[in-house]
Amino acid sequence: MKIKREKEKKNKEFKLNNSMLLFVMLAGYFLLVLSLFTAFELLKLANTLSLIQILSITIPIIVLLYKKSEKTKDILIVIGIYLFILLVVPFIYNKTYDLTVDGNSYHKTAIAFIKNGWNPMYETSRKFQENNDNVVKIEKGVKIDLWIEHYPKATWIVAATIYNMTGNIESGKCITLILSIMLFIINFNILRKILDKKWSYIISSLVVLNPIVLAQFFTYYVDGIMGILFLIEILLLFLVNPKEKTNIWIWLCLVSICTIFTNIKYTGLLCSGVIAATFYFYWLIKYRKDKDFVTIFKRVTINFIIVFVTAIFFVGLNSYVKNTIDHHNPLYPIIGKDKVDIITTMQPKSFKNKNMVEKFVVSLFSKTENVVYGDREPQLKLPIKVYKSEIGELYAPDVRIGGFGPLFALIVIITTPILIYSVVKIIRKEKSFAPYIYLPAIAIIISSILVGENWWARYVPQLYLFPVGAILSLVYIRKYNETKVNKAITILSLLLLCLNTLAYAYINVKQLETFSQISKDIKEMKNTKDLKLKLTGMHDLYGYYYTLNDNGVNYTIKEDITTENMRYKYSWRIGVETNEKVH
Repeated sequence: MKIKREKEKKNKEFKLNNSMLLFVMLAGYFLLVLSLFTAFELLKLANTLSLIQILSITIPIIVLLYKKSEKTKDILIVIGIYLFILLVVPFIYNKTYDLTVDGNSYHKTAIAFIKNGWNPMYETSRKFQENNDNVVKIEKGVKIDLWIEHYPKATWIVAATIYNMTGNIESGKCITLILSIMLFIINFNILRKILDKKWSYIISSLVVLNPIVLAQFFTYYVDGIMGILFLIEILLLFLVNPKEKTNIWIWLCLVSICTIFTNIKYTGLLCSGVIAATFYFYWLIKYRKDKDFVTIFKRVTINFIIVFVTAIFFVGLNSYVKNTIDHHNPLYPIIGKDKVDIITTMQPKSFKNKNMVEKFVVSLFSKTENVVYGDREPQLKLPIKVYKSEIGELYAPDVRIGGFGPLFALIVIITTPILIYSVVKIIRKEKSFAPYIYLPAIAIIISSILVGENWWARYVPQLYLFPVGAILSLVYIRKYNETKVNKAITILSLLLLCLNTLAYAYINVKQLETFSQISKDIKEMKNTKDLKLKLTGMHDLYGYYYTLNDNGVNYTIKEDITTENMRYKYSWRIGVETNEKVH
């Protein structure tokens, strides 16, 4: 009897198969990079990025070899994939190019500053650039240093570490792909507990192919990453059993994911906190009459304190803590008396007098367009109709109106009643399954409301989980009674989601063609003698200069190049003087 109980207990324990070993190792890599950077930053140790990269890659391997419980062949395969992801994938991204405004203004600038030795804890970016000839100087009157100094810096730190390894500023964008792989792994492993392998693959692919992720796949934008981290945190918390002894691997992964999430942007702190609070209070309510309640309370409370102390008060030192010390406001300059309004000019003029719900509905049921203040107004359309112009709008990484894609409104109309029907049926049949439905739903709804500007899809990538959840629930209820209607609706919903995703995939393929041409342009510019160029339009897009520098292009900035004497190379924002000679 004792042997049987021990066997049952062992079967309930969290097990690390090969794919989950890879997940844990990658989570460990991110946590090590951020923790080591912060520690060295506090100690004022310079030029440590190479050491950070070496330690962050090798320590998870050493731990795996020390704790190995799998076959040697399997361990070697996991290590091989792990090394490929961290050592090869970044170099592949060297040939992709972030052409966005945000990417080339403050994102790349911050990454380059950190890579070249900036210590954001102890010095301003302006002071740093005075004594460093390896960075492009931020001009007087340009305010991107406001964002560089005060925004959370997790992705910048990891990207700078990767940049230091590859020597190319574009390589750090691979973070989105790495986290996408991690999401697929954990989602697949959890779904295999309730679905067959085929549907586990399909649903896991759908959650990764979030329109916001696809729109920002080759950029330094972080909204897609927010959507990825949102679901990973939820899935990790589903693996936690508060009644059992703390599982070190699950909680280490939670520390890693919540640390990135909290330090990626200010709304990351909000979303990560909402998810954690949802599960925390659910556990306290669920186990309030349990004889071990005090132990459970202490365990989950201490674990969450460790998670968020690490995220906010350690890794977040150079943003949350420093902002509090300098400005008495951890979220400076987004909220508070000195806040900078970054929304009004980014939204349609008519939105100024609309409430949150009105703006959300208008955006959802309008044509996919990048409408801004003083431009045009959103145009309502039939949800089933797709305009050719909508596909072209998807080149932007932050489409404002209809930002989830041209078919998303139709998808919402079809999947919402499906989701309600399926959920009711599941709860009636399996009451114990209810938390797996309402906990994510509560976290998604509350976080989407608190974000405020939920009409702008990039700020609420988690909303995409509702239609995917509808398909998941439809597939799940087949075990009760599979009908032809159920099968038809599942296929229809899946088809619509795939078609909507296909529009983004098409744009990404076209971007790869553009990248190929850009590589040729840069090669030509590299072979041009006495190359003279200037940035056209906005003058704070210093990221373009870093990309040219990293590719060995020698140039002189000449502001008086006339339009008649200029052609565009690499980007429509870079004008090259036409009288140069190629050698």
